[in-house]
Amino acid sequence: MNRLFYLIILLLFANSIDAQNISGKVVGTDDKGKKEALPGANVYWLKTTIGTTTNMDGKFLLANSDTAPAQLIISMMGYLSDTISITQPNQVIDVVLKNSVSLTAVEVEAKQNSTLNKLFTPINTEVISGKELLKAACCNLSESFSTNASVDVAFTDAVSGARKIQMLGLDGVYTQILSENMPMLRGLSAAYGINYVPGTWIENILVTKGTGSVVNGYESISGQINLEFLKPQEQKKRIFINVYGNQKGRAEANLHLAKKVNTKLATLLFTHASSNTMKQDMNKDGFLDMPLTQQYNVFNRWDFHNQKNFEAQFGVKGLYETRQGGQTNFIYSPERDSSNHYGIGINTKSLEYFTKTGFMFPSKPYKSLGIQTSGKLHEQEMYFGLRNYTGVQKNFYANVIFANIVNTTDHKYKLGASYLLDDYNETFNDTAFARTESVPGVFAEYTYSYTEKFSLVAGIRADYHNLHGLFYTPRLHLRWNATKKTTLRLSGGRGFRTSNVFVENQAVFASSRQIVMNEKLNPEIAWNYGISANQQFKLFGNEAFINLDFFRTDFENQVIVDLDQSVNKVVFYNLKGKSYSHSLQVDMGFEPVEKLAIKLAYKWYDVKSTYNYELMDKPYVPKHRVMMNLAYATYMDIWKFDFTTNWLGQNRIPSTELSPVQYKLPKYGKEYFLFNAQITKKFRKFETYLGCENILNYTQKNPIVASENPFGPNFDASMIYAPVEGRIIYLGVRLEIK
Repeated sequence: MNRLFYLIILLLFANSIDAQNISGKVVGTDDKGKKEALPGANVYWLKTTIGTTTNMDGKFLLANSDTAPAQLIISMMGYLSDTISITQPNQVIDVVLKNSVSLTAVEVEAKQNSTLNKLFTPINTEVISGKELLKAACCNLSESFSTNASVDVAFTDAVSGARKIQMLGLDGVYTQILSENMPMLRGLSAAYGINYVPGTWIENILVTKGTGSVVNGYESISGQINLEFLKPQEQKKRIFINVYGNQKGRAEANLHLAKKVNTKLATLLFTHASSNTMKQDMNKDGFLDMPLTQQYNVFNRWDFHNQKNFEAQFGVKGLYETRQGGQTNFIYSPERDSSNHYGIGINTKSLEYFTKTGFMFPSKPYKSLGIQTSGKLHEQEMYFGLRNYTGVQKNFYANVIFANIVNTTDHKYKLGASYLLDDYNETFNDTAFARTESVPGVFAEYTYSYTEKFSLVAGIRADYHNLHGLFYTPRLHLRWNATKKTTLRLSGGRGFRTSNVFVENQAVFASSRQIVMNEKLNPEIAWNYGISANQQFKLFGNEAFINLDFFRTDFENQVIVDLDQSVNKVVFYNLKGKSYSHSLQVDMGFEPVEKLAIKLAYKWYDVKSTYNYELMDKPYVPKHRVMMNLAYATYMDIWKFDFTTNWLGQNRIPSTELSPVQYKLPKYGKEYFLFNAQITKKFRKFETYLGCENILNYTQKNPIVASENPFGPNFDASMIYAPVEGRIIYLGVRLEIK
């Protein structure tokens, strides 16, 4: 640990090597020969990925090429590109691009991968595009990963309908979920938050395994998921409508309204409404398979660009959701007791805002200052049988980031400061819990690039937690491109987070287990190390790729959720012993014939923690997983066919040896397959899609223990290792108006 810490400190303050630059200005001519500066023109070296763009005054600065003479390409949409031969370093050039001649309109069909592993970025990042999200119903974020191998999604229990994500075999609370590089789903929204983000709002999802950048905070342990939402300035669709429904009574509608007020200001309004009103009990256990729900969600964002040296974004979100489940005959009444039917209810209200402002320096396009702020009020009321919970979280976040270079663009750095405030007020049954977390921090991150072959990102941050004192978060990422199609990466770093026991473990509320906490729970601290390799090659005459990665996570401390000590208790305590996770993934993509894309993936997990002084496998984590996705599209995507299968191996179930014979469960959950398929037909102005999830109708048998006596000592709806909802057939329509 000390070696990594000192290495990062040395790298952060190391003296850079002087280098020389090419600089200049790009202007364009119109039909009358009038010249004007061209901001945003592309300037790059031929046959490389090294380049830059011009600032608002048309000026640029670019590190000199390693070879001489070298060809410099200057291009801009609407203008004829130019190529200039650079024979000496440190040249200053002026470029004049001529207005391109008028062309007859043509339709161009371009092929773009729906998922992309970036080969030349220092941090290993997988981009899930909007095109990939359309391969499934993708009603919300929890369903956005059904065709992706890096992120796993599972139900938390058999009554609430809540889903959770997993990365590297660890629960989603160890994954930092960001909204355009700002913390998003955390605190009280961690349990159901992935159900609150409609899929149609998302433009791209960037998935980073392992530790991410220190610029985004200290909470990332197993990875980062950064959501890029649709941008007002980029919208060509003035109106977008998506309507979805399935045979089980679930209905959803999304409406997007985009408006460019002028050349500098644009806005985008997202609205969402969904409901599930049909009671279903397919396994005849007396409980609803899925709760009855209603959700209303609104998001309005504004973008301002003065096209010179300033830009700003502002947004407001509002959410209201209700869930009601439990026994089929349950009717809510304030006077709930064991003589009534068993029911659950979850009411959520949330209001939040964000701002992002950026200041650029026209004469120095590599230099910038950014300020991010956000605030949130999240209220949640729940009852599970006779258990009651209320929680209120007030959150404020601010982050200031200054970016610059040292002599050349090969040496970049970011400096900044952040502040995080969380005020929690929780009540469980008759016991109140309140705390305020105030965390100011500072950070520094240094990036070194050597041509396109090698890059390094070293960062460290220091934060002071008012309850837990000063702590440090060092992180390091290395990338080496052995060839233009071969990339190797190493990463390592530390993560720190405080646990919210009640909202992060709501599944145990859906049981008769007594909740036991005999000690003060400390922050969770872990180190993550990873290695990955990406290779692109030709197969069947088409582009193909294969990725391999291995990660290990070591916990210094972890809040242990012990379900093995007793079938009638769940015990929370600090780690006493070892806790670690090993994750190995191999995935491959290729096209055996034109228009048919195949993705294959295999994952192996070894996740262990010390439970009551015994090192055991973590429950409900299959050691082996296999995924296959087939995607075929006709010319111009008129018809699209998608098929996905997942195989999940056995996983450990918490011990039930002391339960009565009729309630004993096997030690391991069964392996099973899941099959999903979707067909999409595109018309001139709209498209329709028809799909089926869980085609074989596979569900866990008797998912609720002692369902006939929900107020008895053996009732438990949290012992879930497989789907509880059967086959789902859905139909949807997407309409775009430009």
